[in-house]
Amino acid sequence: MVRVLLAGDVKGRYGELNGRVKKVVAKSGAFDLLLCVGDFFGGKVDKGTEENEALSSEAGTELEKWLKGGGKAAVPTYFVGCSSRSPDEALELLSQYPECGITCLGSHGVTKLKDLTVAYYDDLCRSADQKGLLDRSQSLEGEVDLLLTCKWPGGIVPHNDDPSLSRIRGSPVCRKLACTFRPRYHIAACEGKFFARLPYANPDLGAGSHVTRFISLGSVANPGGDKYLHALGLKPSSSMPREAFLANPANTTPFPYQNDQDRDSHPGMKRGRGSEEDGQAWRWGDQQNGKRGRGPQPSQFDKGSVVVNSNKTAFVRNLPYRATEEDIIKFFAPCGGTVVDIRRGKDARGNLKGYAQVQFDTVEQMQSSCSLNENQLMGRPIYISPAESRNEKAQKDSHPIADCWFCLSNQNADVHLVVSVGNDCYCALDKGPITPYHVLVVPIDHISCTIALQDSGLAEISKYIKALSSCFASQGLELVMFERFLKLKGREGGNHCHYNVVGVPKESTERLKAGVGGVLDKKVGVPFGESGFKAALQELVGDMEYMLLVLPDGTSLVHPIMRGERIPYNFLRDELAGAIGSPERGDWKACKVGSKEEEEENVAKFRALFSRYDVMSDS
Repeated sequence: MVRVLLAGDVKGRYGELNGRVKKVVAKSGAFDLLLCVGDFFGGKVDKGTEENEALSSEAGTELEKWLKGGGKAAVPTYFVGCSSRSPDEALELLSQYPECGITCLGSHGVTKLKDLTVAYYDDLCRSADQKGLLDRSQSLEGEVDLLLTCKWPGGIVPHNDDPSLSRIRGSPVCRKLACTFRPRYHIAACEGKFFARLPYANPDLGAGSHVTRFISLGSVANPGGDKYLHALGLKPSSSMPREAFLANPANTTPFPYQNDQDRDSHPGMKRGRGSEEDGQAWRWGDQQNGKRGRGPQPSQFDKGSVVVNSNKTAFVRNLPYRATEEDIIKFFAPCGGTVVDIRRGKDARGNLKGYAQVQFDTVEQMQSSCSLNENQLMGRPIYISPAESRNEKAQKDSHPIADCWFCLSNQNADVHLVVSVGNDCYCALDKGPITPYHVLVVPIDHISCTIALQDSGLAEISKYIKALSSCFASQGLELVMFERFLKLKGREGGNHCHYNVVGVPKESTERLKAGVGGVLDKKVGVPFGESGFKAALQELVGDMEYMLLVLPDGTSLVHPIMRGERIPYNFLRDELAGAIGSPERGDWKACKVGSKEEEEENVAKFRALFSRYDVMSDS
C-alpha cells in the first residue's frame, strides 16, 4: 500500500503547506508521496492588475525564503503546474536546493513513483506537448493509477450537481486525457474549490470496466476554507487482483464523456500514431526516442479449430505492445507447457492491447504458467493469473433476468405451463410442442448451460429426465433430449439453459441419429447427469457455444460451434421434426396450441399422466 498526500494550488506557500503536512504525519503516520497540482510557484497574473501581481510576488518570495532558510520537505514532494511570470527562473531557484525534497515532474509524461503509475500534464505551461501525450496515452489504457492535470476536464460536473460548479467549463485536452488514460484517480485544481465526484465507470474495452474517481483541491491556505490536502492509500494497479481492480462500488455513475462532441477523445474511437513501440520506454519514464513498432501480425494459430477453454487459459497483463505471439510463446517455454492459442485484445483500429488470454494444452500446464508471474518480458513485469472460468462467471450471473422467458420471476413468464417444480429446476410443457409429449426442463436460476450448473442442479435435472423417460415409455414412446447453448447477445441476460425433452416413436430415433451424425461429431464418454459428465462435456466444448443431443440409449452427441462457424439456431429441432415425419413442426410458432385455456387443459392432462413418475410427488 502506497500512502499519498495530494495538494492543490500552492502558489509559493510551500512553507505553510509543509507545516500542515508535518501535523498530518505526526497524527496519522508517515506518507510516501506528496503530489501537488495547479499553480505551484505563484506569480501568475490573471488580469494584469497590480494587486494580483503583488500577491503572486509575495507568495513566490515566501517559497524563496523557505528554501534559503534550509527548508526540507516532510514528505517527498512532486508537482505539476509550473505557472509563473518567469517559470525558468523559478525552476532555476529550485535547482539550487537539491536537498529540499521537491521535484518538478515536467510539462507532460508518465512515470513510476513508489510503484504507482502517474501520468501528468502541465496545462498551465504553454510548452506542454498536448498531441504527444495524447498519442502516447493510448499505450496505458486502464493502467494509470493517478492522472495529474492542473485544470478540470470538460464535462466532469454532473448536471444535477452544485450549481456553483456549472460555470466551470474545463479543459477539452484534460477530458481527452481522462478518456484515453482511464485513470483510477484524476486529480486537478485551479478552480479554488474542493470537489470529489462520485466514481464513474469507464467503457469496457475488452478486459472489463473499472472506475475513475475525480478529485479537485482548493488552494493552500485559501480564505474560504476549501479542503486543499487529501490523503489516499493506494495499491498499485499493476499488482492488484483483477477482481479488485474491476470492482465497481454501489454508487458508481455512468461515464460522463459519452456525448463528447470531439469523437477523437472517446476510448476506442481513434488511436494516436507512434504509440506502440516507443510507448514502452516512455511508459517507464525513459523519454528517449524509439523506433516505430510493427503492426499486429497474423496469428500463427488456426482460430477455427481451437476450442476455447477458460479452465486451460491464463489471463496475462502488462504485455509489451510490440511483443509477438512468438515472443509470448518463448516467455512461457520455461514452464514446459504447450501454447495452443493466444487471444489478444485490439482497439478499433486493430492495434494490440497490453493484455491477452493464453490457452495451454492442459489445465496443469496453465497452472504451471502462473509460476512465471512477475517475470519480465522486454523489460516489463508480466502479471499472470488463471482466467475466470465460464462456470465461475455463470454463478455470479445466476440471478433472475427481467425479460427472460424462462425466469419464473418474470411477470410475463408462462407459469401456467409449469407441470412440476423442484428445488433446483422445474418442468413445463413447451409452448410450441413438436409432439404432444414435449416438455422443457429448466433450471430455476438463470444459468447459461449444463457446464455452469451446480452438481445438485444437474442431479435433479437428471432425475426429472429419467422420470419423463418412464412416463413416455408408458405411452410406447422413447425419450430424446437436446440442449442448444447459444449466447443470444441481442437479449438481456443471454441464454437461460433449458432442455427440450421429447417423446417420439421408436423408429424415428434412428432417422434422427443418421441426420445429425455428420454434424454432432463428438461423443461424451460419461452418461448425462452422472458424476464427471460436466467435466467430460467441457473437455470437448470448452467455452464454445454448442449443441447437445441425448438419445434413448443414453448416448450423448455434441458439437462445439467453432469461431466463424454458422449453424442455424433451429438445427436440432428441425432434425427432430424431420425424423418424426413432420418437418413443418420445426417452427415452434406454427405449433402453438391456441388459447391459454387450451394450454391449461393440456397441462392438467399431462400432470395427471406424469404424477406417478414426478420426482416431487412425494415431497
